[in-house]
Amino acid sequence: MDPVKVGSAIKTLRNQNGYTQHQLADLMGVTDQAVSKWERGLSVPDVSIVTKLSVLLNVDVDNLLEGNITYLEKTWQGLLILKENNVIFCGSEAYGKPLVYFCLSYFMLAGIGKIYIDCSELDRRWIEEHIGDGSRYGIELIYGRPDVQGNTMVVYNYPFVYGPNLTKYFQRAMSRSFGISVLTVAKNIGGSEIKVSYDNYKMVQDAEDKGVDQFCAPIVFFPKKFFDQVGNVEDTAILEPLYAEPMGNGMVEYSIADEDSLWDTSSFLRYLKKRMGKDIYDLKEIARNRNFISG
Repeated sequence: MDPVKVGSAIKTLRNQNGYTQHQLADLMGVTDQAVSKWERGLSVPDVSIVTKLSVLLNVDVDNLLEGNITYLEKTWQGLLILKENNVIFCGSEAYGKPLVYFCLSYFMLAGIGKIYIDCSELDRRWIEEHIGDGSRYGIELIYGRPDVQGNTMVVYNYPFVYGPNLTKYFQRAMSRSFGISVLTVAKNIGGSEIKVSYDNYKMVQDAEDKGVDQFCAPIVFFPKKFFDQVGNVEDTAILEPLYAEPMGNGMVEYSIADEDSLWDTSSFLRYLKKRMGKDIYDLKEIARNRNFISG
């Protein structure tokens, strides 16, 4: 850990989130002098409060302690691709949550508020009726493909992703400017069939017939200079240069494509709510926590 790098990150994130040193200190229950010492690299936050600090600063704990905020140097837009399906559509519910909520949540967890939606007329009408232009959640929804080239996060195939530190993987992928990044998981029953391996630099290699148990999730990050490949996102294996952003143990990922997977997701959400009191992927809660809206 580099205290100077961590301190610089804290200062940048504090300013980005609109806090003075005094306000941040008050929220953290520490003195103004403590915050000043953090930002000057004279000390680092105690491990007992770093999680609370990461929430206030809208950053993953690991990235904060690494001083990794390079993803902030670039503006990102989102592209959500919703394909027509005879069984499910964006308004199909898993334990009371429409599927589109999960997809929009991923962009918001990555700090992306400008989201393009490529969808059918049915999906568009449903979203406009139930979500509107997204302003109630502090986001902007635009229909069609992006009309301006830029750094673009793409989500497709109704992925359901759950596990610790999801934002960390998004932010790390967004920090990589020299290639396209795809989230990967160790096991992916019922999800992507694209199997990959990667080298020590996380550069993806073909894994056919190699017995490698890593699969691509349908969440891909395109730096601006690789924007011309966005149209090939659903054929991830042909993207280049392609880098893996492997998600750690404990991550759940699969695509919701039929009634069985919709039922499984409902059961899983019900279990979390009943046993852990967790109501995950609530758009309003995420909007507040990620400072898209206040109050």
